Amino acid sequence: MKTIKILLSFYKYNLLSAMEYRMSFLMLTVFMMINNTFFFAIWYFLFQKFPIIRGVTFEQFIPLLSVFVLIFAFMHIFLNGYSKISTLISEGQLDGHLLLPGNLLFRILASSLETSAIGDFIYAFIILLLVPDVTFFFIVKLVLFAIIGTFTFAGFMIIIHSLSFHIGNIGEFSRATFEGVLGPSHYPPQIFEGTFLKFLFMTILPVYFVGFLPYELLLHFSWIGFLVLITASTGFFSLGVFTFYHGLKKYESGNIMGMNG
Repeated sequence: MKTIKILLSFYKYNLLSAMEYRMSFLMLTVFMMINNTFFFAIWYFLFQKFPIIRGVTFEQFIPLLSVFVLIFAFMHIFLNGYSKISTLISEGQLDGHLLLPGNLLFRILASSLETSAIGDFIYAFIILLLVPDVTFFFIVKLVLFAIIGTFTFAGFMIIIHSLSFHIGNIGEFSRATFEGVLGPSHYPPQIFEGTFLKFLFMTILPVYFVGFLPYELLLHFSWIGFLVLITASTGFFSLGVFTFYHGLKKYESGNIMGMNG
């Protein structure tokens, strides 16, 4: 309970800090939505030219974009600190976090907010207006599956960033890995059927469990698929937590390194 209160305090502080400069806040939010709209327009005109791509219509493709954008938004609104883990480790900057109360990893995850992600959050729901017969239950499923996918994605990225405990700064590698998971989300999963990439997305890069499976469950729900999704999310996030704290044993304080220097 104490950890939850601390995390809520972080989220409140992050949001208030982001809104302190309201014009900047609004500009970042609006321009992110505009940027997403340009990307959306490309697919819109493509589907106008080819109404069905590998058995997928435009109305079926929109939920894929929505769920991935929502996962991205949740990641960077509530767990944005994941992107700083490798830097904190390699530069010996965990000291300040170690002195504070509460769960170390969760506090780091909640320590920052990417303002533009709020634009992604709004955009994820706006594009659903183009899907006919969207129900409240559909939106509830979208949010639920996006939350589960967020923990899968976050767990995977924590694992990658925690490698810094062993091999130093891996900032560029972590960014490339992040893009490796995010990039395929821009395409219908049916494109990858029957290729080596589908195997890759179910093993080394968890694209399938982060976004493709939530998308499939949105369109055609099954309890088996849902159990697989929950298992994958729990597994990745638990492994991420274990990897971080196991690596933490090797951490060298920045103060110690400074004195040795």
